[in-house]
Amino acid sequence: MTMLENERAVKRFVWIVAVAIPIAVAFLFIIPPAENLSAETRNALYILPLINACFNGTAFLCLIGALVAIKNKNVLLHKRFNTIALSLSVLFLLSYVAFHLTTESTRYGGEGWQRTVYFVILISHIVLSTGIIPLVLFTYYRGLQMDVARHRKLAKITWPIWLYVTATGVVVYWMISPYYPIG
Repeated sequence: MTMLENERAVKRFVWIVAVAIPIAVAFLFIIPPAENLSAETRNALYILPLINACFNGTAFLCLIGALVAIKNKNVLLHKRFNTIALSLSVLFLLSYVAFHLTTESTRYGGEGWQRTVYFVILISHIVLSTGIIPLVLFTYYRGLQMDVARHRKLAKITWPIWLYVTATGVVVYWMISPYYPIG
C-alpha cells in the first residue's frame, strides 16, 4: 500500500467512525434498555457512570500531561499520555454504551439556574464530543506518522476541545448523579 493509499484508508476509517459513533449513541436513546435484568443488577450498573467520570477525569489529566511533556520536548512521554487519553476515551465509550443499553435515561432534577447551567454544559458537551471524534483521530494519526507540522496545527484546535469534553463529562456526572434511581 502506497503512502497515498494509506492516507486515504485512514481518512475513510476516521470518517466512518466519526459518523457511526454518534449514530450508535443516538440509537441508545431510541431503543428500550434490556428488560431481563434484576433490580439488583440494574442498581449495580450505576457504578458505570462513576467509572466513566474516572475515565474522563484521568483522560483530562493525561491531556494536561501530554501538553507539559511536549512543551518540555519529551515526545515519547507526549505520545504515551495521548495514547492513554485515547484509550480511556474508547473505554469510556464502551462503558457508556453498556450503561445506556441496560438502564433507563435519568432526568436531571435540579431547578432554576442550576438546571440552566446543567443543560448548557450537557448540550455543549454532547455537541463537542461528537465533533471531537475526527479531530482526535486525525491528530493522533498525524502524530504517529511524525507529520509534526500538520499534527501541531490540528492539535491547537483538538486539544482544548478534547480537554473541555473530558472536563465537562466529569461535571455532568457530578451534577446528575444525585438523581440516579438506585436504592
